[in-house]
Amino acid sequence: MGSACRIAIFILATSAMPSQCVQAEPTFAGKTITFYVGGGLGGGVDAFARALAPYLAKHLPGAPAITISDMGASGGLQGVQYVYNVAPKDGTAIGTTNAGPISEPLMGQIRVNYDLRRFKWIGSLSRGDTVCAVWHASTVQTLEDAKKKDVAMSSTGATSAPTRSALLMNHLLGTKFKPVPGYDGGTSLLAIERGEVDGTCTTLGSLRTTRPEWIKEGALRLLLQVALEKDPEFPQIPGVADLVKDADQRKLLEWFLIPYEFNNPLFLPPGSPDDVLAVYRQAFVAAVSDPEYLKQAALLLQKVRPHSGVEVEALISQLLDADSKTIRGVIEATDLKIKK
Repeated sequence: MGSACRIAIFILATSAMPSQCVQAEPTFAGKTITFYVGGGLGGGVDAFARALAPYLAKHLPGAPAITISDMGASGGLQGVQYVYNVAPKDGTAIGTTNAGPISEPLMGQIRVNYDLRRFKWIGSLSRGDTVCAVWHASTVQTLEDAKKKDVAMSSTGATSAPTRSALLMNHLLGTKFKPVPGYDGGTSLLAIERGEVDGTCTTLGSLRTTRPEWIKEGALRLLLQVALEKDPEFPQIPGVADLVKDADQRKLLEWFLIPYEFNNPLFLPPGSPDDVLAVYRQAFVAAVSDPEYLKQAALLLQKVRPHSGVEVEALISQLLDADSKTIRGVIEATDLKIKK
């Protein structure tokens, strides 16, 4: 059995692949692919992209060079909008981002120039593991403390995932997180260390990759897991899914967390040829099952839990097809302008 066929039957392969395995026509020999990262240099999105890039290149026809371009302004919207509106559609430009720009078209007060359904989804690298955490020197010791006093939390934009996560926890649990937008993925963590803020809401994947010593040495105190399932490494840290019992509020939570179920997604611009998408999906499946990549990801403390492109498309549809009452409820709960 040829390598293309083996990839096609791999558990993550998309159901959209052709029934007969044929050699893909597009090749990227001698070309350079730009990987646009909707996140700041040194942040988690950037770290996941840099770890994957050489292995994605390895499995693409022609083994092209892949360069990283960080475009993290406005919580990652800059990079997403660039890929959608400006980047070439011949396969030499791909993008990745965090959860914020995924929910923004439905939730945001910022007018965005992209349609999620029109992106060509390649796959995603990780799944929901957001936490809200504070620096060890903060006077906030527990989740209960965060309900009694204001807690300044760095974020990457007024409508970014860290901002909305913090505000939704305020709505659901009565915490007093106060998002401070304007940082990027790297400086958001530096602000905590410098004492500019108490903490942030970010992903464990980002922390494990960029600040593993903070977790190991207890420099960062985890207060809450913002995910449908708790990370087994931290059974003692409360999970929001265990605390929200009201049916209507739980519906808000579950819808809000859909974009976090396909963290670090990869996508091509709309209008990219189907055969190019097929080649990228095959290369992605091969890359995320490559033992060398998985070994490198483990060394970087990155937990790789991928979704295929078809699975990402299904999650996008689930997000976009939600009822208007649920969407409106989350918007009202997570709008920084309303909450000020």
